[in-house]
Amino acid sequence: MMQHVYRLASIVALALAFALAGGSAFAGDQQEAEAEVREIERLGISAHWRESNARIKELSSRLDAFSPEQRKRIEFVRLRNVALAGDERAALTGLAGLLKQDMPAALRIRIYTTAINVAANVEDWPLAFSWLNDGMSYLPQAPEGAARLLTVASYLHTLVGESEKARDLAERALHQVESGDDPRAVCLAVSQLALAEDHRYDFPEAERWRHRQIETCSKAGDLVFTALGKYGVGKAAAAQGRHDEALEWGGEALSELKAAGFAAGAFSARLVIAGSLIATDRDLDEAEALLNDTLRYYREQRSDSAIAETERLLAKLAERRGEPAAALSHLNSAISATEAADRIARERRLAYLQVEFDLRAKEQQIALLEAEKKVAALQVAVTKRRQWLLALGMFALLVTAILLLVLLRRSFRERRRYRWQSEHDSLTGLYNYQQVRKLGEAAFAQAREEGRPFTAVVADIDLFKQVNDRHGHAAGDEALRSLGAWIRETVGGRGVTGRSGGDEFTILLDADAEEAAALLQRLRDRIEPITVFGQTFRFNISSGICQVDGQVDTLEQLVHLADQALYRAKHEGRDRVVCASDTASGETQGAGLVVVGSGIQFGRHASERCLSEIREAQVVLCLTDPFALAMVRGLRPDAINLGVHYAPGKDRRETYREIDEAIMQQLRAGKQVCAVFYGHPGVFADVPHRVVRKAREAGIPARMEPGISAEACLYADLDIDPGHRGVQSMEATHFMVYDRVPDTAGLVLLWQVALSGDLSCSRLHAEREGLQALVDKLLRWYPPDHGVVLYEAAQLPIASPRIEHLRLSDLPDARYEEYTTLVIPPLGELRDDPVREAEASGRA
Repeated sequence: MMQHVYRLASIVALALAFALAGGSAFAGDQQEAEAEVREIERLGISAHWRESNARIKELSSRLDAFSPEQRKRIEFVRLRNVALAGDERAALTGLAGLLKQDMPAALRIRIYTTAINVAANVEDWPLAFSWLNDGMSYLPQAPEGAARLLTVASYLHTLVGESEKARDLAERALHQVESGDDPRAVCLAVSQLALAEDHRYDFPEAERWRHRQIETCSKAGDLVFTALGKYGVGKAAAAQGRHDEALEWGGEALSELKAAGFAAGAFSARLVIAGSLIATDRDLDEAEALLNDTLRYYREQRSDSAIAETERLLAKLAERRGEPAAALSHLNSAISATEAADRIARERRLAYLQVEFDLRAKEQQIALLEAEKKVAALQVAVTKRRQWLLALGMFALLVTAILLLVLLRRSFRERRRYRWQSEHDSLTGLYNYQQVRKLGEAAFAQAREEGRPFTAVVADIDLFKQVNDRHGHAAGDEALRSLGAWIRETVGGRGVTGRSGGDEFTILLDADAEEAAALLQRLRDRIEPITVFGQTFRFNISSGICQVDGQVDTLEQLVHLADQALYRAKHEGRDRVVCASDTASGETQGAGLVVVGSGIQFGRHASERCLSEIREAQVVLCLTDPFALAMVRGLRPDAINLGVHYAPGKDRRETYREIDEAIMQQLRAGKQVCAVFYGHPGVFADVPHRVVRKAREAGIPARMEPGISAEACLYADLDIDPGHRGVQSMEATHFMVYDRVPDTAGLVLLWQVALSGDLSCSRLHAEREGLQALVDKLLRWYPPDHGVVLYEAAQLPIASPRIEHLRLSDLPDARYEEYTTLVIPPLGELRDDPVREAEASGRA
């Protein structure tokens, strides 16, 4: 019996030994398998997707050795690679099938995160939001996945235009993972926060987060998101006008995104590079190649918003090259793509609102059931609960009031912050250009009303570009920050200080020029060397001063005179202060007049000479169309509009005399005057010729610069060569009043046809009687059905010229503007000169 017991014990021990040995071998196999799965997961985020795909293919023959969870993790990496390779539809189908299988909650949340991103990328918004809600239900089982779902929820809200909510979700995600040990979760949260700022168009803030994205994602070993961070920095730099930086960052991003095999990201980087090349007007051929390649890709992907952005860049490129037709074609394509993108955005928004509506409906249904339950309970002891409910209601009102106060306080703080940002320069903390002008206008008016001295100072850093070139843009920024602080410290509360743009600063003081000069000397004494990144440098400033006198009527004029004094300080050697009054006596003897033409489209037709004259003149007077006037005032806000002298029913001859006098008055005051007239100032324009003659008669130098006239546009738009048949060009009323015979064998142009027969010079509209009289005279030489053209040149680049073909007899019933031109094509063929023929026959 004892032997049997011992034998049984030895068998059990032997079996246990075999079991332990087999268990140890199995555990070793599982550890090896887990190491291989983790290596595949690491390669999936830190290397090109082909590397992890290659590992997966190597394991395909022995997948049975892996646990079901490990096989699902491998399949998840494979499907993510399919999406990265560009086949997002196939990836979405695979992810949907994978989510139907059993798996741990933590893995399921990871798969939901990627699946939601892919669904959003293919515009399947109902599925994306549905998966987001499904993923939320697994958080109680895997609370560590909350940050991932918050990050992807932020991404969805960014895409549907809920930028503020997207930013809030991303911040919550980052707050949850910052103190943890998952570097990739931090990388994803920071990346989404940067994207939310990008969509809020807060590019400085977006750029700050993009730098942090590069840092965190590099630590996490995520190749794709590190490269996307560099792309984001390049995009933000380009949006802020720093195109050299944008090119550098965009190039790095493109190289790394190609290395990661992320096609969509690589094409986005191409757009940043192409846009900066166009903005800096260099390597336009390379920009065109990049854009054409990108356009083909986005059309294959049917990404309308990206197509629209690419077409807009192609339009800018064509405009740079002077190809208006190509620019217009690309602009039209961009508009069409934008409309399609807007439709998709509306569908996206509708899906979001539908999901929101379903959630609220479910919440309301639950609330209704709970309310019915409470009502049933309350019916049992309504008297006892009444006082409790009253106290609860009072408490709720108190909580609501507290919440409202908190929200109001927060709203007040935000409004105050936004208002400060809208009024101040972000780099120096001084007022921005608009706020300086606003506060300066009020101070200027009050000083004039009270008879107090008022002085404008314009200052900038000498050779500021050299500071950036030698020491870097960070040094340039630090120089501007420091100078802003020294100006604020020196001026204190004695005036309005602001940054006008670039390295230029404006100071408006309730003081005379002498006090302003003393203040500037204190400021110059305050400037000290600056050290940035171990490099120490110093800079000087030049300043112009102008005090209000009897000839200055507006703040714009005062600042302009101070600006001219600054220019003189630059020309005299820099590092000095020049007062406008120092040379005022000499300027009164330096009066001069130049008359320039704005062309028909100022933005396209105004020559560099014209723009230079406008910038350099002391006084600019304009008689142009409203669009040209607005653009001139962009260069010279103090430009005077001569169009105010016109009035309905007023004799135009009186208007012309008033315009003459307005120009001569400035000349007699010793000013350098630039008079800007519509089109060509010497074509069908009495005032420019007359005022030039008057100025010369007064001994004042005067000249006229040509411009593009409506007649020049007419030849181009109607494809007419005046050299073929010759041209007879007359004012319509002049033709009617005088004995003029049209040359029917050549082209005849009649200008201001709407005012035909107006001898009062007071009419600004067409009258049928005058037009009929014009037609009656033309019928002496032309048949009634002779084809004519009514022509009006296009005043805007986006507009088309009016070219209306009709019969001569239909002219009285046509539509006219004051500037409509009648074009009468030749009648019949040219005939040989009979005298020349006779002479030729005699010689024969």
